[in-house]
Amino acid sequence: MTLDTPGVYPKDLAPIYDKEPSREIRQSFGTTYGGNYKLRWEEGPRTILIIKKPNDELTDKALVDVASWIHTKYPHTNVVVEPSVADAFSDSLPFIYTIPEGKTVEYTRVTDLVVTLGGDGTILHTSSLFNSAVPPVISFSMGTLGFLLPYHINNYQTALAKLIENRNASLLLRMRLKCTLHGPDGRRLQAKDGSGRINDLTVMNEVNLHRGRYPHLTSIGCFVDGHMITEAVADGLIIASPTGSTAYSLSAGGSIVHPSIQTLLLTPICPRSLSFRPVLLPPNATIQLKIGDKSRGPAEVSLDGKETFFLDKNEFLQVCMSPFPMPCVNRVHAGEDWMKDINDLLKWNQSFHNKQSMSHYISE
Repeated sequence: MTLDTPGVYPKDLAPIYDKEPSREIRQSFGTTYGGNYKLRWEEGPRTILIIKKPNDELTDKALVDVASWIHTKYPHTNVVVEPSVADAFSDSLPFIYTIPEGKTVEYTRVTDLVVTLGGDGTILHTSSLFNSAVPPVISFSMGTLGFLLPYHINNYQTALAKLIENRNASLLLRMRLKCTLHGPDGRRLQAKDGSGRINDLTVMNEVNLHRGRYPHLTSIGCFVDGHMITEAVADGLIIASPTGSTAYSLSAGGSIVHPSIQTLLLTPICPRSLSFRPVLLPPNATIQLKIGDKSRGPAEVSLDGKETFFLDKNEFLQVCMSPFPMPCVNRVHAGEDWMKDINDLLKWNQSFHNKQSMSHYISE
């Protein structure tokens, strides 16, 4: 079943056309959300979007199990999947809906809850579908380790039933970044394929400006709120969110930041100067990275490891905090989950002596 054109929907689907601002989950500078947020629906979620890891037999089976269970237990709930998934599962899941390619804005408008099946990469893909407000996201691990996976797939019935029937959730608002690309005159860049201006780009982990396929170091002017702070000569620079602090930024020597903290991380990649260290900037800062005249070639822009663009000399990108966070459904003891993650996954500061003292996290 397909949502074809604006205003034309399957009979059973009743999206809300004019969403009130109160339905959007936003954050502002200086919001203190060190604990969990509580979300309460006035009615149970009407439309659930399921995102699965592609080309994986385990998630294929999990999708059929989860979607069938939701449809059987909550028959008035619409189950939505991506078009490619709908084509592949049209026989086993004849009741699912989809949204046409190129109309990702509809995801924000009609979705009340997102269920992800896979790893951290599945959640990053989910973030890319929502350039503005994101509904609550509950993520299920398929047995793999990840920082963004509080629930195991074996417990999906209990977790979803509690969420849908109680109509409330504990949320961790994971800060995202907004990135724009500009020419030397400050105007927004046009897409190389002639499709028009490159729109605002929202990312969950990091914006990476790097030399790419070119062998020479790139020269990048770093500006914060219009003031130049340094000119970096390096393989590249990373602007990461707190969630992205345990991704590429960490590999480049950046700090580990708790996901409830608002900050922008600026991390150099193999800088020529040994004194160029990572810095944390306030959430209301606007960062510009400009390709310098001394660069011998264009630089590449990668967003969460994808969406590659090229910037020539004097072109720049601009990054700030997005007002639309990723609201991840978590358990009440989310702080303990995070401490367990950095010890289980990163083996953070573990030696032979303190492994035993951390065993109470590992054994739970």
